[in-house]
Amino acid sequence: MIKPKLNVKRANHCYYLSTQVAETLLTTAMRYGFAYVPSQVVAALVGIKLQHGINYDIESTLEEFPIKDIHPTTTQIVHHNAEFICDLFKLDLKMKSVITLIILMNANLGLNELLSLLSDHDSDILIHTLEQDTGLDRYAIEQQLQPLVENNLIEDGLLHLPYRLTLPTPYKRILVTQKLTSREAFIEPIIKRSPAAKFTLKQFEHVNADLVCRYLKAAAKQSLTGVNILLYDPAGTGKTELSRTLAKSLKRSLLEVQSVQFEDGNITNEFLSKQPTSQRISYLNLMQSLLNGTDGSLLLVDECESVFKHADEHYSKEGLMRLLETNPVPTIWITNHISMLEPSYIRRFKLVMDIPVPDESFAYSMSKAMLKQLKVSDAFRLELAYKTKAAPAFIANAAHVANALALTGEHAETVVLEVVDAMLEACGEEQALPQYEGQLNFDPSCLNLTTTNGQDAETIISDIDDAIENGLPLRVLLSGPAGTGKTGWVHHLAENHGMDIMHIKCSDVLSKYVGESEQNIAALFKEAHRENKLMLFDEVDSLLSKRESAQAQYEVQLINELLSQLECYSVPVFAATNALASIDSAVMRRFDFKLVCDYLTEAQRHTMYRQVLGITKLTHSEKDQLHTLNQLTPGDFAILARRMVFQPNHNHRTTAITLLAEENNRKQAKGHIGFIR
Repeated sequence: MIKPKLNVKRANHCYYLSTQVAETLLTTAMRYGFAYVPSQVVAALVGIKLQHGINYDIESTLEEFPIKDIHPTTTQIVHHNAEFICDLFKLDLKMKSVITLIILMNANLGLNELLSLLSDHDSDILIHTLEQDTGLDRYAIEQQLQPLVENNLIEDGLLHLPYRLTLPTPYKRILVTQKLTSREAFIEPIIKRSPAAKFTLKQFEHVNADLVCRYLKAAAKQSLTGVNILLYDPAGTGKTELSRTLAKSLKRSLLEVQSVQFEDGNITNEFLSKQPTSQRISYLNLMQSLLNGTDGSLLLVDECESVFKHADEHYSKEGLMRLLETNPVPTIWITNHISMLEPSYIRRFKLVMDIPVPDESFAYSMSKAMLKQLKVSDAFRLELAYKTKAAPAFIANAAHVANALALTGEHAETVVLEVVDAMLEACGEEQALPQYEGQLNFDPSCLNLTTTNGQDAETIISDIDDAIENGLPLRVLLSGPAGTGKTGWVHHLAENHGMDIMHIKCSDVLSKYVGESEQNIAALFKEAHRENKLMLFDEVDSLLSKRESAQAQYEVQLINELLSQLECYSVPVFAATNALASIDSAVMRRFDFKLVCDYLTEAQRHTMYRQVLGITKLTHSEKDQLHTLNQLTPGDFAILARRMVFQPNHNHRTTAITLLAEENNRKQAKGHIGFIR
């Protein structure tokens, strides 16, 4: 005899056990005058087809109920899990029948609808039935249900509102299909086990990961509570990877707390709700409660800014703060938007760490595993490492594209570079800033520096060198006509002292959003301090114009912010301007040295003329004409050099003086039109 296959879908509806509960309810209901059950409710309760639109009296309803349990295993699972939940949440064992009813009404649509009908007829029907089954009064039962309410397993414990006893969808299925035997098994539906770490702790030295690891070890040893760590900065910088590496180093499981459920890579609707952040906090509470006393887990709350943003809207702000102060399981919180967290929240984290884009050494090491299959060269990996805004996630995505196209070697390098650059542009991130490279090599002998107060320029230049060498808080303002070598000299200084330069343009700072320009300035100074870079503000007059000429309050605030940052940080700061007269006087006072890059002297003009044209001696005519061109700059000679690149077969010596004269005359003061002077 062939044994019939078990109908899993029918088993999950618990028809036999549900009708047992329904019979008890209907027996009580008769005493309250309840007489008829709609046929569609009976059909759903029993799992049979009946003609719609017919009302069954209670006796006829009971006749439709099965007399044999054809799915005894499911019945055993429900009874076991009801008792398990009582034990897990420390409920009175008398509550087993209440928990059984909750499980069944979530598994069987007919029982759910019957409870609604009974409640609409008389709310005391369910209450009296449960009081009789448990031996507890209504208020004791509702009090016992509070742990389930607090952990968001049910919406409310009020017995006269049975529709609020609904379980999250995963529990509707699990509680009738799987015998739960541990706290870990119970929370499995609301967690995501984070993938294994790809890196070692040593590779995160640029963020002092060792401090975090040592603190977590000490906290575990001392059984400290309220251990919360906040990691922040732009997306894709490796915050999640660092969390995984910390868990690996601590030999703990990293459990990600989510507001949605994933199955086979797909988002399911089990935990979607009108307040997903509220639900997320509830499940975090549940995990903290059930994992208390274990030392095998570390929790991760990614993109946590929404949790704090919606506090007081969907849940208690005080409760969230209390969670940060008392949670028994160490938790790492990650955000890409630290500004969305109020200082009152940030103060409650035991450690707050800025996770910047990895430095070159880490980026180079990190890319080895990501790009291994692509067989790219070490030189290419080094090129990627110098893209200082290219977060690890960018590299990983680019590698994925190249792998999907089955590319290797130079072909893979081309695609990876294209994808990374496109991502940087789309994110509005500056790609690795190009090094200053003029058409002509910078020649210090062709720099004509003077002072505004008659001091010896050579002495000041020597002082500037010493200040950079000794890490003093140096502030230098360079003024003078365009093309005189201000930018070139600052890059020359940085190179001589082995420092990277942060070349800041107006577009790097100004934003159309009020307040964001000030944030940009603060972020630039912070980055320069962290990475020990020399700062150069180009065309600084566009940022620091006189406050009395400011058209709006935010323009004044921008100037004030820059002045404040100049006072706070010790990195060398250079500012260049072609319009010294328009700069705010308070700004001028903040600069230690003020130098003017003036036009080339006659001797310098001769030197540059020879260098550009590749000649050793000038004619008398050339000397006479260069003598009159007293407003030439290195930039003008760069124009001549570029012209020679574009027209390699032309004899440029015959037209050089004419071209230079045009550039010189362009700078002459324009005469006024008319008779008034």
